[in-house]
Formats: sequence, C-alpha cells, structure tokens
Amino acid sequence: MSRSLPAAADADTFDRSCAHWSADGREGMDNFYTYATVDYRHLAGLINWTALMASLSKQTGVLELADIACGSGKFPASLIEHTRLSESMNAEGKSIRVLYDLLDPSTFAIEEAAAALKAPFVERDHYCCRLQDWQPKPSAYDLCWATHALYCVPAEEMSGCISILKAVLRPDGIGIVAQSNRSGHYIRFYEHFLDSIHGGNGTRFSAAEDVGEAAKNIGFETQSRTLNYETVIEENDRPALESYLQRCAFDDSISLDQMLNSGSLGQYLASTKKHGAYHFQQSVDVIVFGEDLSLFNFWMQDE
Repeated sequence: MSRSLPAAADADTFDRSCAHWSADGREGMDNFYTYATVDYRHLAGLINWTALMASLSKQTGVLELADIACGSGKFPASLIEHTRLSESMNAEGKSIRVLYDLLDPSTFAIEEAAAALKAPFVERDHYCCRLQDWQPKPSAYDLCWATHALYCVPAEEMSGCISILKAVLRPDGIGIVAQSNRSGHYIRFYEHFLDSIHGGNGTRFSAAEDVGEAAKNIGFETQSRTLNYETVIEENDRPALESYLQRCAFDDSISLDQMLNSGSLGQYLASTKKHGAYHFQQSVDVIVFGEDLSLFNFWMQDE
C-alpha cells in the first residue's frame, strides 16, 4: 500500500502531523512509540493520579475528563499500567468512573485512543476537530489534559486555546499540560529541522513556556514541575533512529543521512552521540492550572 503522506516541501507542521495520524502512518507511529512511550511512564509517576481523581470525583464517584489531542491513547494506557488507578475509590468508598471524552483532528487517532481505554476510563463523546475549533458545553469537565499534544498549536493561538479550556472546566476543575520546554529534544530538534531542511520556513512547535504564559495571561493559577530524562537509541539501529527522528518532525520524506548531513541539524545530532548511541535529552514541563490551586498537593516529587 502506498503512503499518502504529503511531501515535506508541500505541507506545513499541522498538515504533516495530521497525515502521520492516519492508518497509512501506523508503521511510523508504532516505531516512534518504541522509544517515546517512556515519556508517558515518567508522566505517570510525577502526579498521584489516583488521589487526584478521587478528589475530583467527590461524592458521586464520577469524574468527567477531556483528553485534548488524544493521539493514540498512550497516556491513559500508561496510567493503567504504572499506577493503581484501576483500583481507586472516592472518599465515599465508591469505585471511580472516569467519563472520557476524546478530541483530536484525526478520526484515526480518536479510534486508536478509544480502543486503549480500560476501567476506570469509560469512553464517551468524540470531537474530531482542532482545539481551536472546539465548542463544548461550558463548565463541563472536572479535568482536562493534553500530554505531548499541543506542539502544532501556533504560539500566537495558545492563549485562545487555553481560554477554551478555562470555559469548559468547572470552577474547581484542573487542567494539565505536559510539553517539552525549549531546552528539550522535541523543541530543539524541530527548530534545527526547520532551519536546516526548510531554510527556516514553517510553523515552529509551541513549547511549554508558551503554554505557561498563556495560562497566566488568561488568569489561571499555575503550578509546574520539570521531568528530565534521556531517550537512547543505538547508533547501529539506523532504521529505528530514522523512524524516530522522522516522527519527531512528522516528515518521513527526509532520510536519516539527509538529517545527519544538514547544517545545524547535523551538528545537533552529532552532539547527542556518545558511547555508540544517540542520547536525546528530554526536558518536559508539566503545567497544572485552575481557578484555585490551593488544595492541589498531588505532586510525587518536590520542586
């Protein structure tokens, strides 16, 4: 089956991202997650998700959640695997049910994420659209999260997106965004990719700093922690390295050799190589926001 992904020269960041979130892009997606699943394992260990959801479910034992740009459901799957969430009870001793709404501009992604849901997550509504175009009911959610999901939202549109989340969260609701900051691999790699492959043209990834600034601009209280870790890929596993880096750019038209030999991108990749492997330094800010965070004490690590 031939791939229908647009060529790099013919598409900008968002369009290439959408093309990769398709059945035609499954092989690249699966190869990428061989290494990128670690992102979600670290996130699962940063917050006491069981206690947070028990708190938000209150007396009813029901929590309403929106997964923004849900991707393929790797984060809820990681929570089930690495936490005790499936056994969680609320303060009244009732099993928690998380009514789980999925938003993504890709129908394929929504279907993949829905298939990954297990108790206490209960699939509910689907919204196939960009966050910028979402028109949900006001004050509908106890919790909204976006985990490595907002890179393709242009920085100048971030405040508008966070304003939408402010409208859909209940007064005591919580928003959580996990996003690479500007010193992390995902942002640094894509900056070099655009500079070296596209002559500096193209929409840059938004960074965690853009999210944090937007949240504060619209009046949210915020808390944050930073996760620092490595993604390591052996130098001699060239297919895996190529596939991972292509996915980091949403562009499988550019070969590994092209990347290794292109300007500042090649220099950046060379700087990550040591002891026979590429060590990509991840630095991910996890930003919690809400109207009142005075009772948010669910971090599993100190500042």
